[in-house]
Order: sequence, then structure tokens, then C-alpha cells
Amino acid sequence: MVDTDRTAQPTRTAADLDGPKPVPLLGNLPEFTRGRVTHRVLERWCDEYGLTYRFHLARHRVVVTADPKVLDVVMRKRPDDFRRSGLMAGVLDEIIPTGVFTAEGDQWRRLRKMATQSLNVAYLRQYFTTITQVTERLTRLWDRAADSGESIDVLDQMMRYTLDVTVALAMGHDLNGLETTGEGLHSRLPKLFPEFARRIEAPFPYWRYVRLPRDRRLDATVREIEAVVRERFVEARARVASGADPANFLEALVKPLEDEPAFTDDEVFGNMMHMLLGGEDTTSSTAAWTLHYLAEHPDVHRKVRAEADEVLGDRKFPADPAMVGRLKYAEAVVNEVQRLRPVAPYLVMQPLKDVTLDTRDGRLHLPALTVLFVLIAYGARRDQVRFPEPETFRPERWLDGSMPPESLPYTPFGNGPRFCPGRNLAMIEATMLASVLARGFDLEPDRSAGEVGEYMTFTAFPTNVAVRVRRRG
Repeated sequence: MVDTDRTAQPTRTAADLDGPKPVPLLGNLPEFTRGRVTHRVLERWCDEYGLTYRFHLARHRVVVTADPKVLDVVMRKRPDDFRRSGLMAGVLDEIIPTGVFTAEGDQWRRLRKMATQSLNVAYLRQYFTTITQVTERLTRLWDRAADSGESIDVLDQMMRYTLDVTVALAMGHDLNGLETTGEGLHSRLPKLFPEFARRIEAPFPYWRYVRLPRDRRLDATVREIEAVVRERFVEARARVASGADPANFLEALVKPLEDEPAFTDDEVFGNMMHMLLGGEDTTSSTAAWTLHYLAEHPDVHRKVRAEADEVLGDRKFPADPAMVGRLKYAEAVVNEVQRLRPVAPYLVMQPLKDVTLDTRDGRLHLPALTVLFVLIAYGARRDQVRFPEPETFRPERWLDGSMPPESLPYTPFGNGPRFCPGRNLAMIEATMLASVLARGFDLEPDRSAGEVGEYMTFTAFPTNVAVRVRRRG
């Protein structure tokens, strides 16, 4: 971790770093949280103070870095030398059992094997039928919207779509949030991430002493999901015991891992909750931004449509994951959307022991448990060598084969041992949606609710993304 050839250089500490001037008691908290675009604030400070700087959350000094050398070490050395923020993990673990997102050390290795087994490429073909069925349900909704002329709230619809897909893939349960109105699990699940974020940002953990109505609603939602998961797991065991091939994540988990004891019910429930939340929030945001950019760029829309006509032929939907893999331009659109609008623009990490890191500006010493914001998407919008005109939406940059090696990191699904295990599934969903909807419908932006923006809770979301659609003429 230490470059011994550079030991003659002075070693800096967090106190030596430049950064925004804090105000008494609150530090930089007011500016950091203003407008709920914390990722943009961190990137703006990075432009001003350098790739590695410090700021204050109340009285606590934290370090922020987009330095490629530091990012490489942090990503590769997880989970043995760096962990996710203890505050974040603690808040999540209070609400749901530990899962692959918050687990560390040997527990993470076991739960990671569980996630990898359930997301194995061998099961993608079976999962693909579910994705196609939910996509067909979505196109029926767009047909009705085309008939009525009503505006489509894109983020809301994409959250319902990805929730239907994720719940069906996870446990074979047809939630049908796309076509269901009123209150239900489909309307309560998307509220979990904002509640997590609210608790993480709270100055005092009041919920440990007083349960407000919103806290009781949160508890009730988690219990409702847990009941469904446990009931489905019993059914999964019985189905697999009968000799049936696994058709969803739960059934894939019935088979014990090699040299590992069978998964406990708590382990299964914790990992299922993490998969549900991770699959729903991240993919829905990317899908919503993708449809926004297709509506804003008719020339890109036409290219996605032409490619879909060529690849799909007489089929309304791709036949299998391999056919989705041939939709190269649609995939480039999704990659460009993730570059410009990353769902997880930063991670909050802590070293488990004192570390001395090499940076572009010399060596930096961090005591154990220093809070470290790692800007994993900063380079995607700043590296003008790899991404000329980085603010321009240009999917072709992913196709010409001339992209030079990166000088700043671009890791939308993370990197190292803890990269996102669901990245293949997320890309299939987003690419298929872009192709099928662009092929079947004309999109027109609807700004009646205001200008499109974004906000950050646990992840980054678009705001005011609405379209009106017409059937392809």
C-alpha cells in the first residue's frame, strides 16, 4: 500500500488538506446538503480544491478523494482493509438483517457467494422470461397512454417496472405494481431508501427511543416483505426438492454452497431485501434517465429504433439475453447515461487500520476509521482525454473503439472484489427497455411539472422526467 520509492516525500494528514471553510458547530453541513445534490457539491469542491481534500460534517473532519491511485487501493483492498461507513451499515442493519451490501469480512464472503449463486449467468435464460413478461405489461400501459394522450411519470413507472421484475426474479411473486393502483407493497417498497437516507443524515438517532408514525410504517413494511420472503422460501424448498430446476433467486439458494452450511432464514431474508432494494432503485433511475435522453435526442432515438428493427426482425421482444447483447447501440446509450447520470456517484468508506496512501500529490496518512468519501464517478464527467466534451451526450463514443485508457476512474458498478453482482441483469433490463420502447413509440418531453433535475438520497434520482408518447407512425 505504501510506495517505498517515495518515502522521502513528506506525509500529509487530513488536517493538511485544503477544503471549504467550515462554519461553527455545523461545519460544511448546510452547503453539503442544500438542494439534496450532495454528489454535485462534492464534485464542485473537487474541481476547486483538488482530487483529494477535506470538509467538515458538523465537528467531524472527513476526507474526499477522486484520485485514481487511492480509488484503486480502496476498491482492491475491500473488505480486508476498508469497509463501508459504519454509520450507514449500522442504520441499515437496524432495519433489516445484514445482507451482501453491508456485510464485511468473512460474513460478506459467504453472503457474496449467495448473491453470486442466485445471479449466476446459467439462470439468466430462465429469468429472461420474467423480464419479457413485465416489459410486455409496460408496453400495454404505453399503448393506453398513447390513446389517452396522458403524460407518463417516467421515474414512477420505471420504479414500478423494476420492482415487478426484481420481486418476480427474487421469489417468483407477481407484484404487478405497474397496473395496481392505491396502497400496497408496490407503493411502500420504493420509500425504504429515502427512509434509510433520512436516518443516516439525522443528527440524533431518535428512533431508538421514540417511534414516530413514519418509523412504525417502515417497520410494518419490512415485516410485510419478510413474511412474503419466508413463505416463498418454504415453497422454493418444496419445489426444488421435487426435482424442478430453479426458476428464481430463492430457488437458486436452496442448493447449499460447496463446503458451506445451508443458508439460514435470516441470511436469505437479509440478502433478498438487499437485492430487492438494490435492483429496484438503481436500475429504475438508469432506465428513467435513458428514456429522458431518448426523448431529448430524436437522432439517438432513431438509431436505437433502426438497430432494434434490424436485430429483432419480426419479434416484438428479444428472444434471449444473447439477442439483447446484439443491441450494441442501445447498450452504448445506457453506458452514456450511466456516465452522465451515475446512480451511485460516491461511496463512503473507512480504513480498518491506519494506512498511508500514495496520491498524485504525495503521501497521505489516514488513521483507522477515518470517514472517506470516494468519488467513483467523478472521472466520467471530467476526463477530457477519454471523454472529449464530457458534458455532451454522445453514445457513439462507446462504439468507435478509439477510447484511450482512462486517466480518471469510471466504475458505475464499482470495482474490485465488491463490484455489483447484478450488473449483467441491470444492463439487460435497461438495454431491452430502451430498444423495445424506442422501437414502438415516439417520445416527446413533457416539462409541465418543471425542469428536469436530480436529487440524492441513498442513491441519485432524476426529478420531473415526464414524456408523452405516440405509437410509431
